Order: sequence, then C-alpha cells, then structure tokens
Amino acid sequence: MIRPAETDDDLQRVLDVRNAIEVEKLTLVGLRAERSAAIASLDLIAEMGGRDIGAGSVAWGPISVESRNAFIFAWVLPEWRHRGIGGGLLDRLAAYARTAGMERMTTLVYADDTDAIAFIERRGLVVDGGGQLGKLDLAGAPMERGVAQIPGVEVVPLAERLDLERELYDLDMLIHPEVPFLADEPLPSFESWRSTGTGDPGFLPELSLLAIEGSRLIGAVQLYDNGDHVAFIGMTSVHPDARRRGVARLLKVELERRARAAGLRRIETYNDGTNERIRGLNESLGYVYNPPYVSLRGPLPVPRDPDATS
Repeated sequence: MIRPAETDDDLQRVLDVRNAIEVEKLTLVGLRAERSAAIASLDLIAEMGGRDIGAGSVAWGPISVESRNAFIFAWVLPEWRHRGIGGGLLDRLAAYARTAGMERMTTLVYADDTDAIAFIERRGLVVDGGGQLGKLDLAGAPMERGVAQIPGVEVVPLAERLDLERELYDLDMLIHPEVPFLADEPLPSFESWRSTGTGDPGFLPELSLLAIEGSRLIGAVQLYDNGDHVAFIGMTSVHPDARRRGVARLLKVELERRARAAGLRRIETYNDGTNERIRGLNESLGYVYNPPYVSLRGPLPVPRDPDATS
C-alpha cells in the first residue's frame, strides 16, 4: 500500500527509509529547513506486511513553477526492488506534479547504483551531469587560515547591504549559464529568485557575504539554514573579470569564521561534477565529499503498465 505521509510520525518514517539509502542523514528539522521556500510538496510511504519498504517525495518552489520542473525522489529498500514499488511511488508523485502544471522532473541517484539509474532511464529520463555533496566540519577546521585581505576589496554581510540585492541577482544570472546543472534551465525572474533566495525564510542574510570593490559587487556566497546547526551554500559567485584574485577563498574563509561564531557546526555545499576549480578550493579548505550522484532529467513519466516491475 502507498499512502501520503500526513503526520510528523509519518514523515519520520519517510525519512527512516530515505536515511537507510542516503549517505547524508536528514532529520525532521532538516527537512523543514530544506523546504522553507516550498510552494507544494507530497511525501509518500510504501508499506507491506506492517513494514515500511519504500518512500518518496516531490516538492517545488517559485523557480520550479517558472521552469515547470519538479524534484522527485523515490527510495525502495534494496531487498524490495523489482516488485513495482518504485514505479508506484513515481507514478503517484509524477501525477501530483502534473496536476499542478509541472511538465518535467529531476532526480539524483548515486552514480554506483546502476539498478536505480536503469529504472529511471526506463521511465524516459536521461543522465544529465551530476555532482557531490561536500561538507566542512567547523570544529575540525583551522581557527586561523592566514588568508590575506585583497587590497580594495571589502567583505560585508548582505544584511548590511540589502541595497545590493538587485546587483546580487544580476551576478547570479551572469554566472547561471556557467553552472552545468543550471545551464539548460531558463533564467529565473527576479521575483522567483528572490522568493527562493533573499526572501526565503531559511536564507541567512547575516551570514551571506558580499565582496565589494569600490561601489561594485564582485563576489558573493549565499547561505541557507539547513537545520540542526548546519548551513548550506546555495551559490558562490565571482564576477568573471574579478577571478583568480582569491575572492572566492576570501569569502569562504570569512564565512567559516562567522558561521563558527554563530554557533554552526557544519557547512554543506553541492558541487557540480565538472566544476573542478571550486571543488579544488573546497577541498583545500577541508571540505569532504560524499559519493557522487548522477542527475537524471526528463518529462514527467506517463503512468506505467500496472504489470511492470521496478
């Protein structure tokens, strides 16, 4: 039986299935933090014989509404695969997204899970890049990095320069096509960007940092509350004509200092698989990466043959 998760206990059961498969565990607090800007979401539990054997989720925010692309995840415990459970979850989640006007979906699967990748490909999605979750344990990071200031460049929290919000959007849109995961997605409007950025209840303006040279914004790192004293870097951006001057390193080192002072225990980030420059910077600062994901994208799957297995 597949049914919606309607209570906190149900959501915890969804997370228990998810956490049995995913390397990075997620709590209820973390789930709510991740969805702070969500417009809609659905979580499902698959049960058999009194046991939870699968789970799934779909959620989207303002940017997804504009792109008509929803993130969908389905998890089935390994011993219960090839029995139609994954297909049933995916059908329900895709139908929910379709009724809200979504047309496409994206999911992430571990690169070594060839079984799951094949299942998703059979439903019409194709592999389109990938990446890894990286994390920095602030308790283990050096208290002093010895990174020199860049002459003429000031690093300030966005909370002190909200007048630069539009300039930050413009910088993000300039960088947007350079990020392989985003390159084929339409540029979000300022309104939807703001709703999932500076207007997101989970956005941390006092820890999101700007690099300003004169009166010009040349770099930024944007931070979100991931719950449980963990923060997530949504975007690190440096203007093309200000690169190779150490701006990104300066921003991330200052972020470490401020995050530690604010009582955070970890900083997380998602690194596109082809962005070796930022990965190299992160690793030099002590970020450790989880196993790689592949990204699969495509039109929302049509309902499967009820006799098929997955």
